[in-house]
Amino acid sequence: MSTKLRCFIILMLLAVPAEVRAQYIFTTNNGTITITQYTGPGGDVTIPNSINGLPVTGIGPAAFYQISSMTSVTIGTNVTTIADNAFFQCINLAGATIPGSVTNIGQGPFIDCQSLTAISLSAPNSHYSVTNGVLFNKTQTSLIQFPGGIGGSYTLPAAVTNIGVAFIGNTLTAISVNSSNAYYSSTNGVLFDKSQTFLISYPGGAVGSYTVPKSVTTIVSASFEYSPSVTSVTIGTNVTSIGLLAFFDCASLTAIAVNSTNAFYSTTNGILFDKNKTMLIQYPSGLSGSCVIPDTVVNIGDGAFGDAFGLTSVVIPNNVTNIGQQAFYSCQGLANLTIGGGVRTIGQLAFFFCPGLTHIVFPASLTNLGFEVFAGCQSLTNVCFEGNQPVDGGSVFFFDNVLSTILHVNGTTGWGASYDGIPTAPCATCGGSAPQLAIVHSGTNVIVTWPTNFTGYTLQSTTNLVSPADWITNTPLPVIVNTNNAVTDSISGARKFYRLSQ
Repeated sequence: MSTKLRCFIILMLLAVPAEVRAQYIFTTNNGTITITQYTGPGGDVTIPNSINGLPVTGIGPAAFYQISSMTSVTIGTNVTTIADNAFFQCINLAGATIPGSVTNIGQGPFIDCQSLTAISLSAPNSHYSVTNGVLFNKTQTSLIQFPGGIGGSYTLPAAVTNIGVAFIGNTLTAISVNSSNAYYSSTNGVLFDKSQTFLISYPGGAVGSYTVPKSVTTIVSASFEYSPSVTSVTIGTNVTSIGLLAFFDCASLTAIAVNSTNAFYSTTNGILFDKNKTMLIQYPSGLSGSCVIPDTVVNIGDGAFGDAFGLTSVVIPNNVTNIGQQAFYSCQGLANLTIGGGVRTIGQLAFFFCPGLTHIVFPASLTNLGFEVFAGCQSLTNVCFEGNQPVDGGSVFFFDNVLSTILHVNGTTGWGASYDGIPTAPCATCGGSAPQLAIVHSGTNVIVTWPTNFTGYTLQSTTNLVSPADWITNTPLPVIVNTNNAVTDSISGARKFYRLSQ
């Protein structure tokens, strides 16, 4: 958020009563109000008909984003518009009441509200209808929102021709379809188009592994998103397209497998890539520990590591040029991050809310940082840029309260007295940066790696950390694999601990 916008909001809030000021941030346009953010205490929330005598006619995009304290919401009778994702991931929201005044509801108004068991209408509505707590358009040909807290099995009515994103975040164990429906079908509780070439929605409450049927060519965007109980997915030969965020935040997912004859996709260690492994598409959220991204990767896709809570360390190789939007969103256990020397752009929210990060060295190649890319990294104390000032996408380090100074190497250009509102200071080098060890399991071995651009380091190991530990030079010695030193070590015998010594 820009300084000018913050000032505008502050001035705007000073003009409204204190009790309202404590509840909402809003905009005024042509004598009407749109709520853009809720700041109140939660509980049973009633959105007012008016504020300061002006009618409240709109609820903006993500206005109630992740308000975990809210248990129910009744929407004021002047509201005509509920925008996309207005009540996104309000995990304790159990009920929502929509007035007859509403004429426009955006995509996914209650996405991933997994306590929501009923949506109701407070009065007759000429545009929308509700049956058994499920929100439809008036003619019930479009399913607008399926409440995430309704479990068990659900049968899609015969008349429905469009479901949009209605099932994202569902907790169903099975989705079935009325046999008279001309647009949709179901097999083993999974929702498809009629010909079963498009996999549309997986039941979020279904437990265990899943194999995509041979008929499927397209796995639709967000089709498995927020499915907490799926443990593995096997993709066959015929899949040619996987949509955005198809496997995002599947908390128990530890492996995605791809048939070796598939011409478009591949997998290594359960991680999904394009066929040539130039694009990393999805790191399963249920995997924990460290990850060394293969040197073939050029692009880390949007949401690729998002909500991987168990990820502790990642090494991004020099060949990577782009880190996508929300790529490492809410990786709450991520403590060690090595950004390779080829990265040019890091998309918005890429490392949003990674509270374990304490230090970051940005390579000289970097040219662009997206909006709120490192916002909410509240342990971040040491940031150093090796190159010229990158484009500031806005609020890059927002709410990183302990970050007091941003360092940049002497002789680099574009730097002013502050960056993103934080004072800057020159330094000789981004000293203190050190190689990060990464370790992955491979059959009966482990592979220990660290970047080759850190020289003069020796891998040591010990079988006992009791002081004084007996550290010795590890054998076998490392070999160079692309831009990493790599040591392949057997896991037989006594357990080993590793460190780098200089």
